[in-house]
Formats: sequence, C-alpha cells, structure tokens
Amino acid sequence: MNTTEVKPLEEAEIVREGRTEHRLPPAKEGRSELQQERHGKGPADRAHRSVFHNPAMANCRTRSVLLMDYMLDSEWLNKPVIHTLDALCATGSRINRWLTELPNEKAAKLRITGADLDEEALEYAKKNCPDVTFIHKDSRQVLLESGWQWIDIDPFGSPLPFLDSAMQSSARRSVMEITATDTAALTGSSANACLRRYGAKISTDGMAHDSAIRLLMATVARAASRHDRCIIPLLSSWDSHHIRVSVKVHRSIQSANQLEDDLGWRVANPTPDELKFATDSGLHPQGETEGQPYCLLPFDYPVRRDDERISGPLWTGPLFDRDVLASMTVERAVELCGDDAERAVRYLVDEAELADVRSLITTDVLPRYCAVGGPPRLAELVEGLRDAGYKACIAKWGAPAIRTDAPWTIVLQVTESCFD
Repeated sequence: MNTTEVKPLEEAEIVREGRTEHRLPPAKEGRSELQQERHGKGPADRAHRSVFHNPAMANCRTRSVLLMDYMLDSEWLNKPVIHTLDALCATGSRINRWLTELPNEKAAKLRITGADLDEEALEYAKKNCPDVTFIHKDSRQVLLESGWQWIDIDPFGSPLPFLDSAMQSSARRSVMEITATDTAALTGSSANACLRRYGAKISTDGMAHDSAIRLLMATVARAASRHDRCIIPLLSSWDSHHIRVSVKVHRSIQSANQLEDDLGWRVANPTPDELKFATDSGLHPQGETEGQPYCLLPFDYPVRRDDERISGPLWTGPLFDRDVLASMTVERAVELCGDDAERAVRYLVDEAELADVRSLITTDVLPRYCAVGGPPRLAELVEGLRDAGYKACIAKWGAPAIRTDAPWTIVLQVTESCFD
C-alpha cells in the first residue's frame, strides 16, 4: 500500500495558470538556477516536485478550454450532460482550468472524472477540484467503464496504450484530445521506435514535425477504424516537446471503411510525375512546377518503402476545422483565460480560411530555390501573396512557416520581391 504523506493544504504552493489558481506540492529546495528556469518553461519532472506538473503545457491547456467552449455550443455535443474523462489527470490542472475558465453554464454541463495512478497527485487534484470524481485506477480500465463524450489522453510518452480503450468506450459522438510526448519516435529520430510503435518511417527533414502530427493523426484514425468509428480533425499542434491532436469521433462503419482515402505519403524532392499525381489528387496546391521541396501523395500511389525520400503512411487530410480556428480569437482567449492567453492562439484565426490546405512551406527552405540571401520576413511574404490574389497566412508552427494556395512559381516570385 502506498503510504506517501501528502503535505497539508496550507503548505501547498499556489501556481497561477490562465485565470486559475492551482495547488501543488511545494517546489523542492536547493535547486539550481537552471532547474528553476526549466520549471518556468517546462517540461518539469519529479526532480522539481513530488508529483508531476508540466508548466510547458499551459498553452495546450488554454486551447483545450477554448475548444471545449466552442464545442459545447455546437450540435455535436447537444446533450444536457457531457460525460468527460481526463484519463491521466495528475493534479487536475486541466480539469481545474475547464471548471474555472469556461462560462458557468457550460462548466455546469460537465460530469468530469479524473483518473491517475499517483495517489499523492490525486489528493491534490481533490483539493483543486472538490466536486469532481477522481479514481485511483489504471486509465484503460476507467475508459471502458462508460460511454465518454469527451476524453483527454495526455500520457508521459506514447498514447498508444490508451487508444483502443478510448475508441471502444466512446459515445456515438465524442471529442478526443490526444497528446504524445514521444516525439523522437514520431519525428523519425528514433527510427526503430517509429516503425515498432507506429508502423511508419519518417524522414528527419524540415517537415519531420508536420509528418509527426500526420502520423499521430493517422494512428488515431486507424484506432477509430478498428472499432467502426471515424475521426474528423478539429485542431493539431506541435508545441515544444509534445504533439497534440483533437478530433471528433463518431460511429460509422461506412466511413471507417474509407480510412485509406485520408492516408498517404510525404515525399521529399518529388519527381515531375509525383508532383503531377499530387496536384491531380488535390493534395498539392503549389502545382506541378519542377524543383519543389515536398508534396503529399495518396495511399494508392506506388512508393518504395526503402526510398529515403518517403515518409509514411501519414494522414493526408486536413488537420484543422475551419470554424474551430475561426473561434480562437485573441479576444475570446483573453476573456476566458486571461491576459497571457494570446500566445496560445496567435495566428490560428488567420489559418481558418486555409484549414483545408494540406501543404506547409517553411520559409528557411526558400533561399535554396530562388536568388535571395536568406528567408523572407513572414509578414512581407504573406502580404505579397495576398496582393497577388492568393490566400496566405503565417502558420502557428514551431518554425517560421506559411500556408498558402499560391502556385510554387508565385511563391518564389513574391519571395524575391521581398528583397527588391
């Protein structure tokens, strides 16, 4: 039996995130300046506190509040009570923010359960969220105990062990938010782990993190298909040390059978034939012009798995819902989550009209393809593409990047004009 002594409430440290005050075990003494700096930026670990709390997930939790705010207004969740599970809740920080920062009438609709195997963390969770049911139990068992309408899976490492239980137990219509921190596997840096866990190969190139998001989305889609369900992406992100996807899930054998329609491959330095096929398939808005860095190809395109240019199989469908992105305004973020929330949603609204565009262009690659001495300024490039009559926006991405429906020749022309 675990007899871990829990610090009395009055000795807890109060940590503020968003508009929410959260009780945590006191930070350990004798830490170096580097450890203290890491605590502020995350990820953190038990070397900092006796239970796990990751301040680097603050922006992720802000977006979770905003997504729930939007979805509770939608027809997708049109029930008077929403059975909600935070499957690996730790001290309940995400639950606490849902209950504190959502409008009262929306928070009242949630019937929340939190599960974790850390007894001390759960004691703090109960103090942070006294009206929530917390269970000291394996989350996979808890998942199977009810038809959940909202499931959050945020493990240490890969979410794979939880996906089948989550899909099997989800309600006819549900929302799932799924985080992966095994980014070395998902980005292909650990090639053996990537193949072993995810059945894929990812090239460690400039698109590795986008490929990682698409690999995680494909993995979630496959898990849904195994249980006669399909997914509809709502939101996706690469943020520091983790990758996260949020999806609608619904039961549909017919849609589950069409899974391969949204799977495919990414190819680096594509050939003219590959660019033509990608363009004809609607996966590559930059067109057939030769000499491009990447494109996506459909699943039925014949590829050689030993081709080092190939990543996949991946999700090739949209990664976002247009209306979800449009709802994540700075004004709404600040209203619900406080003044520091702006960073969590920066650029998302601008990406709404390009939610269906599958390509992402990192500006660091552009000098290789045109006569410029360095990457263009993002704002100038986007303005130039819009002036040329195309849609364009700065992408909320871990590296400087844009989304656009402009042909590749126009992208290069506008890039060069930024230096005139």
